[in-house]
Amino acid sequence: MRAAASIEEIVERGLCTGCGACASLLGGDALRMDMSPEGFMRPRGQRPLDKGEQQAVLEICAGRAQHGAAPAEAKPHRIFGAMLHLAKGHATDKEIRFWSATGGVLTALAVYLVESGEVDGVLQIGVASDNPLHNEPRFNTTREQIVASSGSRYGPSAPLKDIAALLDSGRRFAFVGKPCDVATLRNLALVDPRVDLQIPYMLAMVCGGNPSIAATYNIVRRFGEDHRDVDEFRYRGHGWPGRTYLHTRQGRAHSQSYDETWFSNLTYELMFRCKICADGTGEHADVVAGDCWVMEDGKPSHREAGDGWNMHIARTVRGRQLIEDALVAGYIHEEAFSVAELEAMHDDHGTKKRSVLWRLAGLALTGQPFPCYGGLRVVQAGLAASWRERWAAFRGTLARSLKRRNRESPITSGTFVPDTKTS
Repeated sequence: MRAAASIEEIVERGLCTGCGACASLLGGDALRMDMSPEGFMRPRGQRPLDKGEQQAVLEICAGRAQHGAAPAEAKPHRIFGAMLHLAKGHATDKEIRFWSATGGVLTALAVYLVESGEVDGVLQIGVASDNPLHNEPRFNTTREQIVASSGSRYGPSAPLKDIAALLDSGRRFAFVGKPCDVATLRNLALVDPRVDLQIPYMLAMVCGGNPSIAATYNIVRRFGEDHRDVDEFRYRGHGWPGRTYLHTRQGRAHSQSYDETWFSNLTYELMFRCKICADGTGEHADVVAGDCWVMEDGKPSHREAGDGWNMHIARTVRGRQLIEDALVAGYIHEEAFSVAELEAMHDDHGTKKRSVLWRLAGLALTGQPFPCYGGLRVVQAGLAASWRERWAAFRGTLARSLKRRNRESPITSGTFVPDTKTS
């Protein structure tokens, strides 16, 4: 394989996850996070980086490698990884369950950790204070703050852009984020022992990919609104799976169903890095949670079902203990859930995992760099793919690479400018 040789190459070849750890590590005089012209959160160079700075970034960047300490307390499932504990459940607090994108398990665990004194706070993503369409990292220390940050925020974020300052503060905290964000923290733990000491719990949501912020602006335009008039926007929550909802300062409100958003009229472009992701199910996390869909005719249904349910997996001994403690304390409720149910409900992640090897082969053939996925069983999963799956993944990535559609703007480029025209 050919690994990326610099942060510039990671960004320009579409391998950056946008987490912000590099900017935090080197400081604002070297890098700062900003929205790229493509609508993704990316590091923007403030000056040339020296060799030592480049190496420091390459050691922790999940866009180059996911070589952190993957949990190993259980034999990993071929697709879903190590599972010390698997169940379906929800938050017992009705408000948390209603506001959350699914059953509120991650929110309930975060609240438990703060209220029990296990941590000083929780680092997670919430609505940006200056723009309801954007996201920003929050260090939450109260139940009210954590609940306010619940719900899915589909779109770019940089949850680790202040991680160095938080570690310098000496505070002990939990982290809630995407699988790739957790992978970066595991990488950072290999070079900074404070991570394991100060971030005892890393929680992740099952992730289907991170779209450009342009997707959110597209929805606003399709509702016939100007993004500058929006004062509230959410993709999910307020029921399950929750309707996409928009409200303007003039009092106008719009909403549409989950399927209308994701399968009918949402045109969006995932980050290229998401297309070659080997871990949408949070294998590096202590606990990961996702939707426990209602199944109809053997397939997940996205119709409004009222009260939400999560499926959740403990990957580590610490994660399993956290779930047990939260159950005893009455923060979450859970019921039995089988591996067979998980496989049927989230078969899309099986398809994606089996495709990764062949997507990487398409990059390799064209001399493109790609991440090292260490113990994530990419070869094992790829060999289980059908010939149809292999060919589709290989051909699609090869074509994308040859057409340079995996490329992004360089780190010295400008920023995203939303289209102000309404549909």
